[in-house]
Amino acid sequence: MTLLELFCAMAAMAMVVVALAALANAVQLNYEHGESYGAITQHARVVMERMTRTVNEATTSPSFPGFLILSATDSGYQFPDTLVVWHPSGTPANPTGLPLYGELMVYSWDVNNPNQLLQITNPSDTRTVPAVTDQTDWASNILAMKQSTTATKVVLTNLLRTASVNSGSTLRGVVRFVSRSYPTTMEWSNYQAGTSTWPSLSWVQGTYGSLTGLRQVWVRIEIQLTPTTTTAASNSAALVPTPFFGSAAVYYSLHK
Repeated sequence: MTLLELFCAMAAMAMVVVALAALANAVQLNYEHGESYGAITQHARVVMERMTRTVNEATTSPSFPGFLILSATDSGYQFPDTLVVWHPSGTPANPTGLPLYGELMVYSWDVNNPNQLLQITNPSDTRTVPAVTDQTDWASNILAMKQSTTATKVVLTNLLRTASVNSGSTLRGVVRFVSRSYPTTMEWSNYQAGTSTWPSLSWVQGTYGSLTGLRQVWVRIEIQLTPTTTTAASNSAALVPTPFFGSAAVYYSLHK
């Protein structure tokens, strides 16, 4: 074999090695990309199952519709990012009235680690919650519960997307809750005040009788999760967050 033939053979071998290395790297990146999105999908599945089951099992009364959504204000924008569910571990203390704070389950992002979505409970708090219309009292007490060092906090996921409204704002976890009810809270309050009639209430599917009617309280859940793997560190496309959606509803009777 001449020297020229040897050089040609070496060049061909080098090209094969480079091609194989590129192929191996592509396979590895593809594997890690799929693994990272598989991980956030599993996180989302567990989170949604936990929250929807809690809502479906919520305790209700004429004074409390099973759950509430609380909003926070940041730079003039409203963020409905806290879900409060009446979910006692046993028989509720006031089955026909308002829950105790110790009977609540709160879902929101961690104020200290906004990439974490938490389930918060404080069973030792025996105070009765305010009326559902007292949003100011609700907001201050639930914020104190989030910041409490004695409340029980379970991390449901640490892959929550974080974002800020502007450069001067702190990071927030990207989670959102939207609810609707039939009859609405305002309609029920108006009926109790005597300013509307029983048939005029927006009964779900028109289901009501002379003494009772069916109420539906529904919640839509949105969370955005961001994958974190070796791929995410080396490939900006892998950092794109993915939204996940879920919903749950409570049905119960209202009495005339």
